[in-house]
Amino acid sequence: MNEIVAPRKILLTTDLSCRCDRALDRAIQLARAWDAELIAAHVVDPDATRQFRFDRTPASWRRLPSPIDRMRWRLRRDLGDAAGGIRVIVEEGEPSEILLAIAAREGCDLIVTGVARDETLGRFFLGNTVNRLVRGSAAPVLVVHDRATRPYKNIMVATDFSEASLQALLATSHLFPTAALTLFHAYDVPFSGFLDDQSFKRDLRAMEKELQTRFLGDDRVEARLRQRLDVVIEHGSPERQLSDYVEDQQMDLTVIGSHGRGALFDALIGSTAKALIEKLEGDLLIIRYQP
Repeated sequence: MNEIVAPRKILLTTDLSCRCDRALDRAIQLARAWDAELIAAHVVDPDATRQFRFDRTPASWRRLPSPIDRMRWRLRRDLGDAAGGIRVIVEEGEPSEILLAIAAREGCDLIVTGVARDETLGRFFLGNTVNRLVRGSAAPVLVVHDRATRPYKNIMVATDFSEASLQALLATSHLFPTAALTLFHAYDVPFSGFLDDQSFKRDLRAMEKELQTRFLGDDRVEARLRQRLDVVIEHGSPERQLSDYVEDQQMDLTVIGSHGRGALFDALIGSTAKALIEKLEGDLLIIRYQP
């Protein structure tokens, strides 16, 4: 595992609409906390609708501002003097491909993006872009739902007791050293409703305890991190249990460690990714496994 360092460059993806304002506010808060450079990127998709195309024919009565000038104006309008510290990039093409290329070219350590909840068309396009960013980015992706009214205080790390989820836990503890952490594990037991054998249930609890002990007994898990952790194990659909716990316990941030394959990744980022990203309470951070 590579040495854990705070992000030095943060890439904010924005479509210049109000639905990305929460992601903008959170990106600014994190950039200040980590003393990181913040880059705001907007991609014009020529295949979406005509209104999003670059119009290179200026009206006769005024000079048409460039897309970069327009974006800077929007940022200045929303942020005032704080906009001066944000570097702006505007390019044209398929949004997810261009954003991933920008993140790689600029050496960004974190991608911050928002989602739409109210506009059907916006939700469709932005949801697809977020899903592709999650699947294609080597850097962690933070999907912002909530207003950045405070730093993250209550964080849940979803685990399947894999190396990917261990790295996610270690990274989270380093990035947010004062937050309360919950390690959450949930899985389905086939035909569990028909299993009343007490010996089976005892064996299952023993297996869970062994997995937890082995996971937290790793030499990389320091004693002070163990003291910060609240471990929760639930039986049932991972995505349902995860969503219910986040809402019930009012978690600010959910973290998922991913190697891009496996049951946890498929359940949360695969076919149900769009619904989870749009409906999960709190923000969602996906950290890609780095061997």
